Amino acid sequence: MISSTRQAGRLSDDTAETAVLRTLWVRRAAWVLGICLTAVTAWILWAPWPDPKQEALPWVPDAIVALGGGDEARGRKCLELAQSFPQASVVVTGDGGTIVRYLRDHGVPESRIVHEELATSTVENARFTQRILNELDVRRVVLVTNWFHAPRSLAVFRSSQPERSWAVAFETKPDPLTRWDKDCQRRERVAALYYFLTHGIWSF
Repeated sequence: MISSTRQAGRLSDDTAETAVLRTLWVRRAAWVLGICLTAVTAWILWAPWPDPKQEALPWVPDAIVALGGGDEARGRKCLELAQSFPQASVVVTGDGGTIVRYLRDHGVPESRIVHEELATSTVENARFTQRILNELDVRRVVLVTNWFHAPRSLAVFRSSQPERSWAVAFETKPDPLTRWDKDCQRRERVAALYYFLTHGIWSF
């Protein structure tokens, strides 16, 4: 009877010790998670975003792909490239019509423009333009986007369509930053992190 009592006491002590250790590990995990969340939040809100430098194209592009969204900067840059490379096809993807109208209003023939209207994200931009670019039989493509979106868009298209050569073009980062650019920069940090976690695409 005494032996059984002692055994029960030891089991009780072991159970209590296990519960204490479990509580300790839960607290440590919560502390580490809190630090990580604080660091990520601070990075999203205040860390500087890569400031890509606009480099000269290494070749004459077969096609210009303008990504919808952003502001009027994408339309202006697309027009500039379309005028500089008159033989290049122009593909506009994910745009509600703003870039297409801008190009038409500034003299780019409608027959030269291919409008892909269904894409709602950068990864869909890349996926939905693949067939179009195959049909156009192009190998060298320049993307048109905003400065803050340039690293991720280039990484996505290179990952999705590695058979082509890619470059990216954009209007340079404004100085000082506008409120719109600051907000977009923060959203882009979240998007870059999301694309890394969900698609394995590194664009930092």
